Amino acid sequence: MGLPFFSPSTISPMIWRNGWRCFEVKAVVQEKWTAESILKHFEALTPDPSWSFAGLTQRQTNYATHGYHRYPAKFIPQLAARLISDFSAEGALVVDPFMGSGTALVEAKLHRRPSVGVDINPVAYLVTKAKVTPIEPVCLRSAITSLEKSLREHEQPSLFILRERLEETLVEQRLDYWFPPNVKSELIRLHGAIENLPDEDLRYFFRCALSHILKPCSWWLNRSVKPTQDFKKRIPSPIQTFFQHVRRMESGNQQFWDLLRRNNALDVPAKPYCADARQPPLPSESAQLIITSPPYVTSYEYADLHQLTVLWYRTATDLREFRRQFIGTASCDGKPVFTGSQIAEAIVTALEERNKKKAHEVAVYFTEMRECFIEMWRVLKRGGYACIVIGNTRLCGVEILNAQVFVEQMLSLGFELHEIILREIPSKILPRTRDQKTGKFAKVSEADYIAYPHEFILVLRKS
Repeated sequence: MGLPFFSPSTISPMIWRNGWRCFEVKAVVQEKWTAESILKHFEALTPDPSWSFAGLTQRQTNYATHGYHRYPAKFIPQLAARLISDFSAEGALVVDPFMGSGTALVEAKLHRRPSVGVDINPVAYLVTKAKVTPIEPVCLRSAITSLEKSLREHEQPSLFILRERLEETLVEQRLDYWFPPNVKSELIRLHGAIENLPDEDLRYFFRCALSHILKPCSWWLNRSVKPTQDFKKRIPSPIQTFFQHVRRMESGNQQFWDLLRRNNALDVPAKPYCADARQPPLPSESAQLIITSPPYVTSYEYADLHQLTVLWYRTATDLREFRRQFIGTASCDGKPVFTGSQIAEAIVTALEERNKKKAHEVAVYFTEMRECFIEMWRVLKRGGYACIVIGNTRLCGVEILNAQVFVEQMLSLGFELHEIILREIPSKILPRTRDQKTGKFAKVSEADYIAYPHEFILVLRKS
């Protein structure tokens, strides 16, 4: 569906919705760019094959610590590595305000760049903390042996873990929904043994492994992005599954350790934070490069997707409240909006004719992303670059031009456009259509929305 546009001369620089004026940030309009010229620029783009990394195998993209934990929609490490090499110098700070599973932080450390990552999701913090922390291989092997011995000798979970769990009956009831009693008991034993380890780095390593096996060791429908039960599923032994994955992680840690030692980068800092991208704990003008892949407005509901880990580790007890913290969430009723983008406003207007609720969700999403871009501007040094990896989607028959909106928003805040790269996503990792009710793969004709066949790398500079 095409997007309606008015003449730029008839549109106020400040765009209002529902009577709200949400921000006082002054727009810096670059005369070269209008909504129309941005759209035309995107239409003229052709794919750059060098950015597709089509020949890479899963083993190559999961090298070092990148295979520690499954995580949806993460970008491949080779993409992050190239952006880091192209747009930052050794020793310069790299920031990822939507760090997800920590891909950018791992690559920054390997390339001798200190890094900071931010994510509102405590699961992202857990996974990233484990992935960016190299453990001396002999020490790790000893810890694995010790953990195996502890589980053999102590068949009952520690009293501390049991007491803690019994005090939170509501959470336990939710976990009982997902885990058979014998499986849950075995997982509690594992958790207790992990928490008894004296070293924090080791605890994070094994917590990450435990988190990774929660889904395969539950009634969660295999490969579903929605919380759907499958009582026909054959659930494997948690302890056996855990140590199988730990051995893979041990191999990844060895490779990570060796690469860091070879690059003299073992002590290069990589600091993850569980925080909001709209309020990153970073000083102004401290970063040379921001590299990130933001959530999508039609994205997976991360609160649902990661609920097993969130509930198991007690990082949230109310999933509804937890869900409201995420950008791009469906829980956005009553939020005021100000997109700062003519393209975004046209998208919202088109959606309002089909689904007012979805239109408001999209408006809130673009509003919150603009808040993130304001913070990116604050955190970047003059001359620093922001690299945003994002695709476009379709919702209710309307094209959601995420990339075009982001460019317009960032230009209005003072960024300069350096380049836009059109990247084809190899078919073996191409996001497919899904039914939003079941989370299962669906035929295109039956899907609620169509996933992105390619994505854009937006490179903008703070002048």
